[in-house]
Amino acid sequence: MRRLLDAVVRLRSRPLPEGTSTRPRHFSLVDFGTDTVKAVVVRKVRGGARVLGCGFAPAEGHDLGGGRAEVVALTAAAEGALEAAEDQTETLGPSKVVPDEALFCIPARLTRGECFTVRQTRADPKTPIEAREMKSAWERVERLARERLPLLGDDDGSWKPLALTPGAKTVDGHQVSDPVGLKGSEISLSAFGVAVWPSALRAAEAVAERLELGLVDVIAAPQSLAGVVPQREAILLDVGAEGTCLHLIQHDALLATSWWPQGGRYFTKHMAGAFRCSLDEAEALKRAYADGALSEGDRVLVARSLVEPVAAWREALTARLGRMAGEESARPPADELLKASHAGSLPGRLYLTGGGSLLPDLAGALGALETMSGLSFRRSLEIEALGPRLGARTPGQPALLDVPPHPLSDLLAPAISLATCLE
Repeated sequence: MRRLLDAVVRLRSRPLPEGTSTRPRHFSLVDFGTDTVKAVVVRKVRGGARVLGCGFAPAEGHDLGGGRAEVVALTAAAEGALEAAEDQTETLGPSKVVPDEALFCIPARLTRGECFTVRQTRADPKTPIEAREMKSAWERVERLARERLPLLGDDDGSWKPLALTPGAKTVDGHQVSDPVGLKGSEISLSAFGVAVWPSALRAAEAVAERLELGLVDVIAAPQSLAGVVPQREAILLDVGAEGTCLHLIQHDALLATSWWPQGGRYFTKHMAGAFRCSLDEAEALKRAYADGALSEGDRVLVARSLVEPVAAWREALTARLGRMAGEESARPPADELLKASHAGSLPGRLYLTGGGSLLPDLAGALGALETMSGLSFRRSLEIEALGPRLGARTPGQPALLDVPPHPLSDLLAPAISLATCLE
């Protein structure tokens, strides 16, 4: 469950047409990358969603954070991606599906997030906890998030509070799924809040209006992606064109994120410098390398050109993981639950996703984190691509997604993950 924070930016579906008694079953999910706009068409089913089609269109560097010209360019790209996704629905069903409702994904680079925790001391520890007490705790979290979220980041201007994702609940320091009915002297509630750059919201609304789509929700990529990670505790790396977003997931909830500007384009620029070629030529070479389409000699040359940028990328990741774990930081995390959850160590399961993650050198660099970084992991580090696990069934829980195999599932992951927010 996500809770929208700001009534000014609250987005809802169009009113139902007169004479209609049911909500729509089909939705378009759109992820606005600066390299590629991705679109997915899904059918909502009981307890989840079925992916019916997907499409891509080049974004050519256009960004939701830009002005009117960017909106026009992104509208054209989104229209192309949606048309491709809608055409593909004909291969998986009796007829073409063209949804009127959509969910849009805001890239991590245009968002900021923080984990908030409140604690309440109970007057009578021997009486069962009531629902009104948890409601009061949640209202306190909302107030705290509204106050703090606009102040996140070092940029000038005010960030717009967008949404809260509920996290851990504890009774006397013990995590529980539902405190109501239990007894104890103290309850606590955590939630991960996200703020977005205001112009990105305005751009998203403008694109939806131009496409004549009912905008059901605008969702930050970190919040939607965290919902499809098939482990209760994990590290997720979303490597996009412009940068990488690190997500820390504990107790089946998003606790922290960190974005930095080293992504697919960063590696392309280094290759262009190494081979003295244009960015387009370097990008084509990088993709051929990732696809395994180069000769052995060329593969060795490309791998050699990536040694330095991959090492710098891993160094940036290591610093951020260290801060999240409470290590190598002059100022430990202010949130006590965050510190207690980490206890100086990190989850041993690491997932890679995003178009930039298709570069094979990144997985190899991550494998050295245990021995070279000084970081502490709770178990031997296991590294896996998230894409093939989309829709994986978690023990004891129903499957949320029905996703046909796709060779570019990690490129589609942010868009597909929006389906978990349909509830």
